[in-house]
Amino acid sequence: MKQKLCRIATLLLAAVLFSLTACGAPAEPISDELASIAENAAPGEATAPEERAPGESAPDEGETAVPGGEETAAAPEAESIPGTPAEVLAAYTAVMNKAKKDAKYFRKLEYQQIGKDSNFEAEWINHPAVLDAANMLMTTKDDGLKADMYTKGVTDMYADLPLYQFPVGCMVKDPGVFTRAVARQLPNGDVELTLVMKDENNPEPPAPGAKTSPSHTGEMFNPVSKAVVDDLLNGPIVRLGFWGKPPEISTRYFNCTSVLVYSPGTQRIVTLRQEYYVRINILSGKALGFINVAGYATAEGLTACDNFRY
Repeated sequence: MKQKLCRIATLLLAAVLFSLTACGAPAEPISDELASIAENAAPGEATAPEERAPGESAPDEGETAVPGGEETAAAPEAESIPGTPAEVLAAYTAVMNKAKKDAKYFRKLEYQQIGKDSNFEAEWINHPAVLDAANMLMTTKDDGLKADMYTKGVTDMYADLPLYQFPVGCMVKDPGVFTRAVARQLPNGDVELTLVMKDENNPEPPAPGAKTSPSHTGEMFNPVSKAVVDDLLNGPIVRLGFWGKPPEISTRYFNCTSVLVYSPGTQRIVTLRQEYYVRINILSGKALGFINVAGYATAEGLTACDNFRY
């Protein structure tokens, strides 16, 4: 009887964790090139990096952490390499917006999964099999890299190229929201921009049709709205499983990183990688009225795009 109750509680917990993530869809075989992009950017071994204190940065040797408060500069000339954080942000915005407007086709691989970084008060929940139940509802890294889970080329820049459902690819105006914003020229002449966003609690995406976002994470990434999650948690299945008292949830997005490679001569995207981590804190909740599910898990995700056609 106890094992049966635990299995039911596991499914309820999986439903709660799944409600804080998005999932992909089956499609066509993955390309070697896109697999390489995804592997190079993958968080690695399903283990989230150690969280930093708010505002703390860890720039690579020879790179400088982003100072706050700079105003966004105009986009640099086509052949120039962005130098300041403001110039990096301006270049990223210009290239992303051009793709939103002019690109006709690109390929995208997307995955989300619950990683190994978790800790629940109920010891049995920490068992890998329990969190695997949540991953069964998602497109995980392993699933995403399988032949039948690759999203073939897409043509809807508005819906499928970040920012999703918006005509622009970036809403950030203040380079102070980044812990890193750096550029380097690759041996083939392309330019690589790396932008790492400051951590943020409970970020909200921009409202449909809006030109700004209530959170800095929502200005570049696509966080799941806590309001939407709360609505899902108040759905009939979860409410029934938690005896009318759904768990209280909070999220912390951290290490949200966007790496954009583009051709400076044409301002066209070569590759785009976005990766993120989400600490899902379950502050309270008792499945079946008595099984405590308080604790946390960490979700990780990645979007890799290539083969842009203009």
